[in-house]
Order: sequence, then C-alpha cells, then structure tokens
Amino acid sequence: MTLRCLLLIGCLAATGYAQAQTQASDPAPATQPSGWEAALKTITEACKGQTPQLCPGLSGETALACLQSNYDKLTPACKDAVMKLAKSAFTP
Repeated sequence: MTLRCLLLIGCLAATGYAQAQTQASDPAPATQPSGWEAALKTITEACKGQTPQLCPGLSGETALACLQSNYDKLTPACKDAVMKLAKSAFTP
C-alpha cells in the first residue's frame, strides 16, 4: 500500500513537471483541455461517488491525492482511472 501511494505521488509529480515543460515550450490551444485537465475530468467522473465520501470539500489535485491515499476503499472504476493517470505519467 505504501509503495503504491509513493509510486502514484511520484507519477503525479512527474506529470506536473512534464506538463509545465510542455506549456512553457508549446502552449495548447485554449479550446482543448490539457492532458492533465482531461485526466482530472476522467477521474472526477469515475470517482464521483467516492470523492464526496472520502474527500469532502476537496477538488482537483488535492482530491486526487486524497483518493490515492484511500486507494483500497475505491470502486474498481475509480481505481482504474487513478492507475491510468499514474501510468500515463511514465508514457512519453
């Protein structure tokens, strides 16, 4: 469990860094959501039942970190969305 949380947190940090580098050199059009925003939207949809229960009052990156810390309590669909975000951080 602890290793999984550390892996997910590391993935988020890497994703944030990569996103910042991409935005600095090649900004995305305003009409298209960034990869990070799209991933947050996917997780928001997949975890909409768990977020209010496990992470009341939180949103965005804070809610994602909260969901990761409660990974064992998530539904399979929510777990899948969280893991896909973590794996995408390592995909160029």
